[in-house]
Formats: sequence, C-alpha cells, structure tokens
Amino acid sequence: MEMKREAVSESIGYLIIFSLILTGIGLITLYGYPLLMQQQSSANMRNMEQTMIVLQNDIKSLTYKLANYKETALRVSGGTLSLYGPPYTDQRFRVEVVDGGVPQDLFIPPRLGEIRYSSTNDNTVITLENGAVIEKPLASTGSFMLADPRWYMDTSSVRTLIISFMNVSSSGSSDTLSQTGIGTVRMRLLRSNMTIQDWGASSYDVKITYRPLNTATITPDGYAVAWKTYLTDTNNFPGVTWSGTGAPGADDVYTFSSINKVVIKEYDVMVETL
Repeated sequence: MEMKREAVSESIGYLIIFSLILTGIGLITLYGYPLLMQQQSSANMRNMEQTMIVLQNDIKSLTYKLANYKETALRVSGGTLSLYGPPYTDQRFRVEVVDGGVPQDLFIPPRLGEIRYSSTNDNTVITLENGAVIEKPLASTGSFMLADPRWYMDTSSVRTLIISFMNVSSSGSSDTLSQTGIGTVRMRLLRSNMTIQDWGASSYDVKITYRPLNTATITPDGYAVAWKTYLTDTNNFPGVTWSGTGAPGADDVYTFSSINKVVIKEYDVMVETL
C-alpha cells in the first residue's frame, strides 16, 4: 500500500521563522529597550550623586583642612555639570541677633554660587550649595539633602552655634562653566574669614533667614525644603523654630533660641576648570 506524504513549502517555513524573529525584535524594542534606558539613566544619577559628594569632600579639604588646591577627574554622563557663580544665583543667607525683641544684623554673606548637575532624562538636578549636596526634581516642588553641610550646635553650658558659608565662583569673567563627558575639576581656596560673637553669660536668639533660589528652571521653591528639613531637625539643632509663609520663593526664617556664642566661617572657593 502506497503512503501519501504532505508537502511543506519552504516559503511557509521561512515566513514562520522570519515572523518569529520580527516578533522577538519587536518585544525587545517595546519592553526591553525602555527598561535598559531606565537602568542606564538610574546608573547615571547614582554616579553623579557620588561625584557631587566627592566634590563636596574636595571643598571640605580646601576649607577645613586648609589645602590650597584640589583636582579631581570625573565623568559626567546623562546630563551637564555646570558652575553658576554669584551673579547667576539669588539664594542667600542673613544672620541676625535679636536684642530686646529687635533683630540686628550680625552677618550678611553675599550671594552664594553653586555647582549643579542637570540630568537630561530624569528632569532632576543635584546641587552643591553652601557645602550641602541637594537633589531636586524639576517637575515638582520639594528637595532633599544627600549630604549635610558642616553646621553645628553645641548644647553644653555655653550654647554655641557654628555655621559656614561657602561661595564658589569661576576665574573667568562670565562666572559660568559647564562640561559633559570626561573632565577635570580644579579648585583653589581664595579667601577664608572667621567672625566670632561671644556674649559670655548672656544669651540671645539668633535668626537665620534663607532666601531660596527662584528661577523657572529650578521651580520656584528652589532648595528651601531641603534646608528646612535639615535646620529643623531637633537632633542637630535643638530648640530651633521656623517661620515663613511657605509660598514659593518666600524667605524662610529660622530662630535659634538662647545662644551664648556664634562662630561664622566664610570661604571663597574658585573653580578654575570644570
């Protein structure tokens, strides 16, 4: 008895295999590629967070360890690292002492420059401002500190408030620098100054007013939430109170009660290359 065999066209087999390949490529493009890009973007943010902390440590070496010069090689990916000198920033601090209920100026530092990383894909900025590393989403209000500045409150018998103001600027006339890719950050300490106000057995309330950065690119509240969270932490600064409207761009006032001594340190750091 003769058996019949069904013929299978080579074209049909080729079309099936080709369809499977296209389906696999489509699934990878649809699901795999966005996930890969998201992981790469997240890796870039983690890398820049560590980079900004490294730059913070460089500034600490210049200011607290009295090093004259620091140089750091780094890689900027997924965004741009920029320096904005004092002419391009409006955030500032003001220190007052309350005597008889009347605030009197104790120290008014100039505008403070900042080193800012702007992410291309995450709509996020990481900023080194006044010794603090702050991260902020651009699409919404709010911010938080990745690394704290060196402000202290001594709560012993002599209540001492120690605060630092760190200004970063450029050696060029434009006072702005920026870079992407691999580069080198060179910084130098230009000037340092210390102001001490000691009232002995007497004590006064000390008010620190913070005016946040208020630009359309950073959103109106700037880095105010990060500073508020840090300065109202009772573990760091017991007895501090905050007052303000909470409105975007409005000044925040922090009152440190019963202070016997204030130590204010001021540093000017010049960024030669970025």
